[in-house]
Amino acid sequence: MARKLSALGPDELLAAVHGGDLDELQVLEVLRNPYCTLEIAVQIADSPHWTSSHGVRELLAGHRGFPLARAISLLPTLPWTSLLQLAQVPRTPPVVRRQAEKKLLDRLTKMTLGEKVALARRAHRPLLQRLMATSDEEVLAALLDNPRVVEGDVVLMVNTSPAPPEFYFTLGRHHRWSRSYRVRLALAECSRAPLPLVLSAMVQLNPMDLCRLSDRHDLPERIRGAAETLWHRRRLTTVRE
Repeated sequence: MARKLSALGPDELLAAVHGGDLDELQVLEVLRNPYCTLEIAVQIADSPHWTSSHGVRELLAGHRGFPLARAISLLPTLPWTSLLQLAQVPRTPPVVRRQAEKKLLDRLTKMTLGEKVALARRAHRPLLQRLMATSDEEVLAALLDNPRVVEGDVVLMVNTSPAPPEFYFTLGRHHRWSRSYRVRLALAECSRAPLPLVLSAMVQLNPMDLCRLSDRHDLPERIRGAAETLWHRRRLTTVRE
């Protein structure tokens, strides 16, 4: 039966569920079958034995047409990984998707550091802002590897996140973001970033931005002075050429 459930039609699936002798993997296969009807899903949901599996509860909550109140009632019983899956899978009903995101955000403060790091690597846009506001270097570093993070997000992290110095060094060495001019400019303007990293980023700026930084009185004097020195050197080099 386990090898054939994915190929069964609705009547055969319902008969298999009525038989009641399916194990967890088989029930999951039934719920993933495109011919799994609402009647079949409700039959599975009415079995305490089958719903003891969070994988089964996850698929029930995301099943199209499943009673909305029952779907939402399942969300608090799910681990964060299931909530994230429901929030990201396009076929999840919109109301359930939004509620899954809300539950995930509510749970964020209770998650372990390891869970937050894992979430940061996989999070989608509605979750990014909360994660970027953290002061945990490991979480911020994990966000840099998230494929959904764009250049503007990294600039925002540099400008607003209460990050420890280690994060800025991680960013400065990052295989993707260290090549971004906007990120280098943001590092040069960041008063919280370690001075060696600021100077390293500043060396790669164009004369116009160096001149602007030298006039920024909200920046530390040593940064303004370094920007002015580099600007004059660039001007001299241009004149000689």
